[in-house]
Amino acid sequence: MLIFHRMRLVITVLYILMISAFAAGVVTAQPSSISSIILNEEIDGRLMVDFIRVDTSTAVLTPDEAWLRLSGSPHKGEHFRGLSQDYHWLGFTAVHESDSDIWFLEVMNPHLNVVKMWIRADESHEWELVEHTGRSAPFHSRRISHYNYAMPLNFSFTNTTDIVMMFDKRGSSISYPIRIWSAELFNTVQQRNYIVYGVYFGVFAIILLVIGAAFLFSLRMVFLWYFVYAASVAIFVFNDIGLAHQYLYPASDSIGSLMRVGLTYVMVLSFNLFTMTYFRMKQLFPLMHKLVGAVCIGVILHAAAYLLTTNLFRENITLMLLILYVIIIMSIVFALITAFRYVQHDCYTAYLFISAFAFIFIASFIFILGEFGLFGQFGYLLTPLQVGYAVEIILLSCGLAWQVREVERSKMKLNERIIGLKNESLRAYIEGSEKERSRVAMDLHDTIGNRLAHLKRNMEKNRFELSQNIHEIGSVITDVRRLSHRLTPPGAEIFDLPEQIQQLVDSTQESSTIDYKFQALEVPPDLSDEIRIQLSRIAQEGVENIEKHSQASSAEIQLIGHPDELALTIEDDGIGMDITQTSTNGIGIENMRRRAAFIGGDVTFTSVPENGLQIMVSIPLK
Repeated sequence: MLIFHRMRLVITVLYILMISAFAAGVVTAQPSSISSIILNEEIDGRLMVDFIRVDTSTAVLTPDEAWLRLSGSPHKGEHFRGLSQDYHWLGFTAVHESDSDIWFLEVMNPHLNVVKMWIRADESHEWELVEHTGRSAPFHSRRISHYNYAMPLNFSFTNTTDIVMMFDKRGSSISYPIRIWSAELFNTVQQRNYIVYGVYFGVFAIILLVIGAAFLFSLRMVFLWYFVYAASVAIFVFNDIGLAHQYLYPASDSIGSLMRVGLTYVMVLSFNLFTMTYFRMKQLFPLMHKLVGAVCIGVILHAAAYLLTTNLFRENITLMLLILYVIIIMSIVFALITAFRYVQHDCYTAYLFISAFAFIFIASFIFILGEFGLFGQFGYLLTPLQVGYAVEIILLSCGLAWQVREVERSKMKLNERIIGLKNESLRAYIEGSEKERSRVAMDLHDTIGNRLAHLKRNMEKNRFELSQNIHEIGSVITDVRRLSHRLTPPGAEIFDLPEQIQQLVDSTQESSTIDYKFQALEVPPDLSDEIRIQLSRIAQEGVENIEKHSQASSAEIQLIGHPDELALTIEDDGIGMDITQTSTNGIGIENMRRRAAFIGGDVTFTSVPENGLQIMVSIPLK
């Protein structure tokens, strides 16, 4: 029995010793969960996604508390992305095994509100705060002048350094990709980056200058809205990269947050207004014009909600951002639908627009995924959205240039057609003049020439008495005067227009059985020579038409001045004419039309069979 108890005691002791040894072995064998990053050529410039422990807290921690939490955190790298209401912490141990003593840690997100970094050397157990900056801090508070947050790591006196960092961007999306650079590679890459950014914004500047000049010369609204859209995109990207805080408002980047929001509204609104004018929606697609107009109203209401209820807006930031993104997507979808429908009007312009917004649609989709933590937006020289904007602006500029080219080609064709019509009109006018000369020549030959020859023969044979000869000579003189009136308006150089028409009526009345009446009211005294001559010719053609064709007993001519036009009417009570066959009634009526068109006016013929003809000539006064 005693032996049994002793055996039980030994077994118990051995069991306790085994458990203790196992526990001690587990504790001593458990490695630290904080990752170590060996600084050498292999790590130079790489993203530290797989090497850095991350965690969050609802309250600010001390570096020791953060280090302890990070030691037990299962998360690495960029695990925390998207909308956040927490403080974000990361930690790692840097082990120096390179020839360069100076390394740089770059946080590739310029929009973090607060950035803090503590370090602890291997010889010390005290944490030292070496960096305290952020978007709300002055730019000069950064130890390295850089658009991102770049912090130096000095290994002159130690080979191992523990690093803890804290990021605060509560109330919005957050992402914090980290790169570690040697000093030499960091300077080389940053010089290249600034060159790339210079080219990027140089293209924007050239496009804006061209579009601005195009608007000033043409005053077309499509250029104005495109200029506003392209300018807002350029400023948005400049701010998104972080260059705005460095160059525009270095004292504080708090305005940058407001600028991003404001520029977003301006971009969406100007984009919709641009598409409305680019595709001529009001004329070609009235329903789509109303839908896009409703989207513009939605943008304005959303912006008003942000300005008037800022706190409530931020409390419901996820919902409000979702509404804004829906508005943006609707804008792009409506624009693409209109572009596909516009293909039948101008396929090249439509295809360039579709290509541009295929890029921006994909970029916007990636951006929205990033806002909700489903896709990394930072970590690259240019984010997908920035690349999408650049491609979009270039393709849209090409589309607008093509549209302008087509408009100019249409103008050239129209000008050629106008010149052709003018030449045709001039040719017809010359032909009419030649026909008129031929008619005058025939009158001279058949009427006056024959009568003079007959008078000559009679005088040679003394057939007529002196009184008869005098009467015959007077009749010839009357015919000559009539012909001269047809060639040159009476008093064209001396008298004004009413006096010229009055002389025409008086001279015609002397040898006509038709009773003529003429009335002039409020005729401007300073009419140009062209208007005086052409209206006098039209009146002459009208009187001659009455004499030859109307069989009228009376006729009335009125010349009335109005504030913006001068009206000449010629009426008779004759047999009238068929208006549909005016082109077959000789060159007189066609000459009236051409003369009126020559001075910018028009002629209207109104006639009822057996009830006479009315000719109305309207000449605009400038």
